[in-house]
Amino acid sequence: MNTRLLGIFRTVMTSQTTVGASRVLGISQPAVSTALGQLESELGFPLFNRVGNRLVPREEAKLLFSASEAMFMYSEALDQTVEDIKENRLGHVRVSATPQLGHSILPQAIQRFMIGKPDVKVFCDVVDSFKVIESVEALAADFGLAMALEPELDQSLKMVKIASIEMVCVVPHGHPLARRKRVVPADLEPYPLIGLSSLARVSTQIAAAFRDAGVPYRVAVETRYSETACRLVGAGAGVAVVDALSAVAHTGQQPIVALPFRPKNTIDAWAISSKDRPLTRLAEALLVEARDAIKALRP
Repeated sequence: MNTRLLGIFRTVMTSQTTVGASRVLGISQPAVSTALGQLESELGFPLFNRVGNRLVPREEAKLLFSASEAMFMYSEALDQTVEDIKENRLGHVRVSATPQLGHSILPQAIQRFMIGKPDVKVFCDVVDSFKVIESVEALAADFGLAMALEPELDQSLKMVKIASIEMVCVVPHGHPLARRKRVVPADLEPYPLIGLSSLARVSTQIAAAFRDAGVPYRVAVETRYSETACRLVGAGAGVAVVDALSAVAHTGQQPIVALPFRPKNTIDAWAISSKDRPLTRLAEALLVEARDAIKALRP
């Protein structure tokens, strides 16, 4: 497959128009359209429906875009490595993290790691857990940080548990529960509940805690990330049960209060890396800082 044509296709998908893609790529709009036609001919099937002057991606285009992501992540990482060598940089670290860790402990970890290392570059990407795994498998990241991963992953990746994080309840300032020493599922029943994605393992844990307490687990607002849940609580949309790292990271930014949630529930934070490529000394040093940052941020 012609990687140049595939790259133009991916730019069209991200830009959503051939005009936008032409601006990004610095080529003419007709050249973009011609490249798409060549790619479709090479593949043997159409990627877009032509509706007037618009291109509407077909399901085949969406599948190809998703399947090509790991290859391009690796290609971008390779390009950056070549650039580092050319510019005589002394080293770099690439880390990929889920929002719970990427928006809480990772900034402080990177800040401390960079002390005394003016010629070291850090590449930090905050994505969902699937992308964290994908980037590590594709060797586009030296290591990844994620929560509540499937244990079966250790068959293909090296997994090291770096912490067990308690779940806490977050409520708005001034909320009737804000002065409680702890909350249980029954305390939350009268209020709109902001829940994490039903596909997430942590959501299953929280639902089980409600079920065991004989309390219906009724979610008024479902969201993907704990960070979003904290912001929704701060806006007064309801109450939520999230990991303590996300809660602590946002109590200074949002008008929310974090309270112990009982029965006690914990989720594990993991560092994952490739079994085929040992961590560099730089990557190991950043991972040490990440562990220390978790200890410092825990409530």
